[in-house]
Amino acid sequence: MAQSPSWWSPSPTDEHASASQQASFESKPLDEDVLSEPEEEKLMTRRVHILGLGSIGTLVAHSLRCLPNPPPITLMMHKQEQYAEFRKVGRNIALIDQKNNINDEQIGYDVEVYEGHDPETGPRWRFMPDFETKPGKGPTPPVTNPLETEESLPNGKIFIYCLIVAVKGHATVAALRSVQDRVDSRTTICFMQNGLGQIDELNREVFTDPATRPTYILGIVSHGVYMADPCAVVHAGYGTIALGVSRDKDRHPLPPRTLTRNISDLTDDERTKFYPSDKDLFSSVSSRYLLRTLTRSTVLACAVFPYLDLLQLQLEKLAANAVLNPLTALLDVPNGALLESNELSVVQRLLLAEVSLVIRGLPELEGIPNVKMRFSARRLEQLAMAVTRRTAQNSSSMREDLRHGKKPEIDYINGYIFKRGEEQGIKCALNFMLMQLIKGKDGLQKRDYSMPHGLPYGTRQIESQVNPNRPGVVTLSDKSSPNPLRTTAKPR
Repeated sequence: MAQSPSWWSPSPTDEHASASQQASFESKPLDEDVLSEPEEEKLMTRRVHILGLGSIGTLVAHSLRCLPNPPPITLMMHKQEQYAEFRKVGRNIALIDQKNNINDEQIGYDVEVYEGHDPETGPRWRFMPDFETKPGKGPTPPVTNPLETEESLPNGKIFIYCLIVAVKGHATVAALRSVQDRVDSRTTICFMQNGLGQIDELNREVFTDPATRPTYILGIVSHGVYMADPCAVVHAGYGTIALGVSRDKDRHPLPPRTLTRNISDLTDDERTKFYPSDKDLFSSVSSRYLLRTLTRSTVLACAVFPYLDLLQLQLEKLAANAVLNPLTALLDVPNGALLESNELSVVQRLLLAEVSLVIRGLPELEGIPNVKMRFSARRLEQLAMAVTRRTAQNSSSMREDLRHGKKPEIDYINGYIFKRGEEQGIKCALNFMLMQLIKGKDGLQKRDYSMPHGLPYGTRQIESQVNPNRPGVVTLSDKSSPNPLRTTAKPR
């Protein structure tokens, strides 16, 4: 079984590590025996729920339906309009392969549509199963994916065993509140989102009790996808999905500095609590099942990593996104534009120096070999430039969010760096400034400057006109409306 040495014993410091150790940052997937299915292991259900049908959620839904003997899949929709679009196209999801120009459609999905919150019964979801043939005027045809007995809760709601969440970061808490009464410690939730920090918010605001809290899995997606239509996703660039379980710091807190670093001196309870093995973290039956299901898909190309390996991969992606997303969104340019400006290169280096300082001080990474080199400003710059070159013709997700009036995920990218810096006493002025600029641009774009109340300084338009009869003379025409915030001074 693959394990991360830093869980168990002191590692050589970066200064004393050998050159070969320092040059290697390769993350190795877990051995299959960690996810193996014991004969006595019994699943409650094979059903997989998917919450969030943007480009990633739609890609996953299509890919899982393509599997031999696919699991029952329930698409969870928060808007009635979304279900109307789904019905309009025949309850199918299309995946368009941009390279080969192949359009593949998959059917057989069950659907749940959110119908609001009832003060007495809580969130209400309407379940609409898929039928083997189109219902007509005669007898109702059999459903494609019959519910199993254990899926039905006493209150009539459907229990959620495996849930894939692909909503925007800022929508995570609200989305999971709507299913909070349908999950417990038997549930596994897999997050396929940008940024970090969403799980901390969930534990604070939704799943506050560690004893009943679901198991969390994190997914790092490198596929290039975008929505062509509400139920059609374009696969523009093949990538991978790195998966791994998230360490619950209430169940498995980081070891205190006073605790011995020698594993042989610890009791079994202390070892499991402070230095959990991969099998300890993957103890949930539903998490092993969900990971086995996702790794079956050749299109998704999933691989499962130890927690610390996955965390470091996440931080590398976060560092690149902390530069690429806000700068392209502010300047409204494609990714490749950042390669064309020496002035912007200086900005990127300054940002990455700040990001590097924060990441290298994270307590979660203490004792891991080569952290200082892996997250040095120089190496983070190399990674960010590599991502920018590889996606030069793409438009970043944050730029697209601002262009389409959607809330950007800045709080979970640069905001996460700022927050983790504050915990260490590091003032991340550059990341804070970028975060405020993005939020400011988002707010300004949503204001209506054609209305008087939207004119904080009274100026709407100033035109200049050159007088052809009097060279060098320019006439300014101020078509401003009166400034509603300015009060007329009374004569003294």
